[in-house]
Amino acid sequence: MIEIKNLTMRYKNGKGVGDINISVDNGEVKGLLGPNGAGKSTTMRSLMGFLIPSEGTLSVEGINTIENPVEAKKIIGYLPGDPQLPQNLNSKSLFKLGADMRGQSTNYAMELAEKFELEVDQTLKELSKGNRQKVALILAVLHKPKALILDEPTSGLDPFHQRTFFEIVKEFANDGAAILLSSHIISEVEKVADSMAVLREGAKVYDETYETFLNKAKEEGQDLEDAFFTFYDRKEE
Repeated sequence: MIEIKNLTMRYKNGKGVGDINISVDNGEVKGLLGPNGAGKSTTMRSLMGFLIPSEGTLSVEGINTIENPVEAKKIIGYLPGDPQLPQNLNSKSLFKLGADMRGQSTNYAMELAEKFELEVDQTLKELSKGNRQKVALILAVLHKPKALILDEPTSGLDPFHQRTFFEIVKEFANDGAAILLSSHIISEVEKVADSMAVLREGAKVYDETYETFLNKAKEEGQDLEDAFFTFYDRKEE
């Protein structure tokens, strides 16, 4: 289970997030939605312990990610919004390095590489953006973590390999992983999410099941994206 309680993390310019409460049960996929600058990456980086919040408690499977970052990272698969990987290594070498660090074999990584149609002998600098994203995704999950924290995971992926990615996410959810997945495109989230939380200007403004949101949209005669934009643009009463 992923738990974010009363998270407040402000930058020097005053931006950031304030009093964020989000939980993700085991076996649940929660979409974290909002445009660029809404606070999605700040929330995820705080959860990973890369940012130190002024307030809040953050945990995965009961492990405080700020107080026990090493233990927490053993069971987390994290994909940053802008993965930075060694450009002179090939994917196979990176998978072996990642697997060795976690005491794992590369079998699962190579299985995923085949699903993604990834050429593992090419160096990263030879790969397209989409293929580099595949490498980063595989590195995030090769140890079969209990929780996934994925920041804009479909960036650069073509529709065919987006489908492959969502199939993998569903497999993890079926195996009981808690998954927090950020996006600014609700039509992507609908393919896999059980629930959705929406951030606006650093505050959480919505957190319900995906089905609840969809039913409300149907009641108002709107398609999914129109309903989301209407909701997001609505001023708080």
